[in-house]
Amino acid sequence: MQDLRKKFNEKLKNLLDLNISVHTVWEGGSAATGYLDEYSDLDLGVVCADDEVENLFEQLEKHFADNYGIENKFRTPEPCWHGHSQCYYLLKNTPYLFYVDILIEKLSAGNRFMESDRHGNSIVWYDKKNLFDPTPTPEEEVIKKGKRFYKLISDSYWILIMDVKKQILRKNKVDAFVIYNQLLNRMALLWNLKYRPPKVDFGLRYTYRDFPQETITWLEDMLVVKNLDGMMKKVDIIESKYLELLEELKEKWG
Repeated sequence: MQDLRKKFNEKLKNLLDLNISVHTVWEGGSAATGYLDEYSDLDLGVVCADDEVENLFEQLEKHFADNYGIENKFRTPEPCWHGHSQCYYLLKNTPYLFYVDILIEKLSAGNRFMESDRHGNSIVWYDKKNLFDPTPTPEEEVIKKGKRFYKLISDSYWILIMDVKKQILRKNKVDAFVIYNQLLNRMALLWNLKYRPPKVDFGLRYTYRDFPQETITWLEDMLVVKNLDGMMKKVDIIESKYLELLEELKEKWG
């Protein structure tokens, strides 16, 4: 897999290097965080001239179609939440579960997704205009964002607690399980403030990288629910943990 990935990357790197409108290219994702394995996709960030985004996508798609074949693709509707252009490609004649995630940023854009405390140590393919800046998120931004999320969760967590209990008592299994999962996902804000503040908005993804095993084991136990009676008991446990974390984090984030 790694040999195939290396060859794939080299061909793509050579293609982009010849395009004078492309200024910076870097590889993020698993390659940047040190968790690259045989199932990893290719997360690529590209900075290009403002008026060349669509031309670059056309060039990339021709390259993929000619060399591998495109089985499927998804272009994120714009305007995207992050302000850039993004497309996912599932290619033929590539390893199992491999796909390509291309993020194209205009030269004039901000919010580059380069901060090392959020995105790891990206592998820079080239940087013709010295645009790549892995400077960690400023502490004041981390604090401001963290306080906003702390207030959000401290003011609203009880709503999901009440709603999931209602559905359990009504024996509405689908609704109960949906809200129960929302309850745990919302709780991620508190866990993230405790263990990885710059990634407060990452949800429960990648917890195995940042959380202690004791917390991971607790979350795994909460995620396994066999019936509504068991769910009600675990909701009480989760509510207690919410209150515990809110109190623990109050001094810094409240």
